[in-house]
Amino acid sequence: MDPFLLLLRVVHVAGGVFWAGAILFVVHFLEPAVRDAGPDGAKVMQALRKHHYLEVVPMVATLTLLSGFGLYWRDFGRAHPGPGASVAELTYALGGITALVAFFVGVSLLRPSALRIGALGAELAQAPAEKQATLQEEISRLRVRMRKSGRWVVRLLGITIITMAVGRYL
Repeated sequence: MDPFLLLLRVVHVAGGVFWAGAILFVVHFLEPAVRDAGPDGAKVMQALRKHHYLEVVPMVATLTLLSGFGLYWRDFGRAHPGPGASVAELTYALGGITALVAFFVGVSLLRPSALRIGALGAELAQAPAEKQATLQEEISRLRVRMRKSGRWVVRLLGITIITMAVGRYL
């Protein structure tokens, strides 16, 4: 057995489990709990930031994508499905594309919204009364954006998981 192939598979599977699990947990459990906690929810977001959650997840997602690309290249010898592609190749390509879209939605919408909410939450705690309403409105708008983009990431990663699970058998 090729040790590099084993490494790619371990990185890809473990990274994918972590990435999808982390996003699923945040979207379906943590974000609603933080929202329900009201102003105290900002403390949780700040603690996540302190523990580098918003840096670790994109880093793991990047490793997952790169290892997946490496596995795809090793199996099919090309970067994209071409003429005569098998159903398995097309299925893995679809999974890779949905993962890539999920990554870009996450890093361009979900992550920046979470970072901004954390910053605004810290600012809100020390803001004068006349500025608090404006900050609350901005936080609410960002939470909606974060919730919607997070749900899209979960859906896209769900498609990715299904394609990766069944691709080999098609």
